[in-house]
Parts: sequence; C-alpha cells; structure tokens
Amino acid sequence: MSMIRKKTVYFLIDCSGSMYGSRADAVNNAMAQVVDEVVPQVRANKIEDMELSFVVLGFSDARAEKVFEIVPKTALEDFTTWDPIDPEAFSGGTPTGAALKKVMEDLLGGNRGEPDVNAVAPAIILISDGKPTGTDPTYEEMLECAEKGNPHEVKAFRKALRVALGISVDDKGRESLKKFGRVSDRMASIGISAYYDCTEEYAQQFAEILKSVTVNATMSDS
Repeated sequence: MSMIRKKTVYFLIDCSGSMYGSRADAVNNAMAQVVDEVVPQVRANKIEDMELSFVVLGFSDARAEKVFEIVPKTALEDFTTWDPIDPEAFSGGTPTGAALKKVMEDLLGGNRGEPDVNAVAPAIILISDGKPTGTDPTYEEMLECAEKGNPHEVKAFRKALRVALGISVDDKGRESLKKFGRVSDRMASIGISAYYDCTEEYAQQFAEILKSVTVNATMSDS
C-alpha cells in the first residue's frame, strides 16, 4: 500500500485597516468562489495518495494575537462553506512577518509536536494591499530566516509554492510582496506566477486569479 502524502494549502489574508471596504469585499467574494467552485473541482479530481487540507489565517496588529484562525486546518472533504470575514475585523497595521512565523511554526509541528513525516511541500497564498509593518518579527527577518536559517527547520517553507496577490498596492508594497513569491519551473510553465497585481475594482478578475492559483496549488509537485 502506497504512503499517503499530506499537503496543506495556507491562505494568509491581510486584515489591516487599509483592507477595510471594497478590498475586504473582494477577498470575501473571491474566497467564497474558491470554496464553492474550486474545492469541488479539486475534490472530484483528487489525487489518490494525497491528503489535502486548508488553513486560512488573518493577520492584523489591532489584535493582541496578531495572527488568528479564520478557518482552522480543515480537510478537503470538509471545506464546504465560507463564512465572510466580519468587516470590523479589518483594522490596524500589517504584521506579515508574524503571519509567516505562524506558518513556519505550523510546518515544524506547532502544538502537535514533531513535523509530519508524510507531509509534502505546502502552498502558501498571501493576500495583502501594502508594505508589511510590525516587528518581532519583521517581514524581512522571516524572509531571511527562510533563506539562511537552519536548513532542517525551514526546508518545507523553502520548497513551498509561494504566491503573493497584491491588491491595489503602491510601488514599495509591490516590491516587498514580490520577495515572498516562489514557484517551481513546472508551475511557471503552466502560467502560475509568484506575484499578481490585482485591484478591488476588478473583483472578478481577482477571484479568477485566486481560483487558478488555488487549483494549481493542490497539485502534487509544488
């Protein structure tokens, strides 16, 4: 009997104050379409030896706990509804570094202990509208950790499919978010990019991009 491989798709959603309004609406609309249209498609074409799970995390420094679960780790079969993020949840700054730290901790086993030996490279989809803020850790510190930290500890993050979707970002925000992305040659060959420029005015375009990235993120090889 073949080993069951386990893959997690993480959505990191910027819940800072500048996301309030049309940008938040675009995110909720796009995530609803992912759950209603993409997840059933993935379920219907499920890879036999692959166990897929989804995690949705929000991040904002308006909360004592800067990173919070919107959807806890949920198996593909159970990811059937999207409860819109409360508009009032969008406030404060953008502690992207804390969100990346949370993912790295989860990849190392988190509260569950040791990393799962059957886990394969995850997919991490970052949605934000601006330049990361916050310290302890900073965004730059976490990116440096990913590249220069203990190879054993950061291996999964290094190998992950990492895609950033910038919503109406300025030049500084765009350049910052581009540093996050990483796609394999195979993903690039089918048109998946490490960074996408989106605007809340074109909410459906944003939704289509997120849907495309998500369905390809569930493939066996990142």
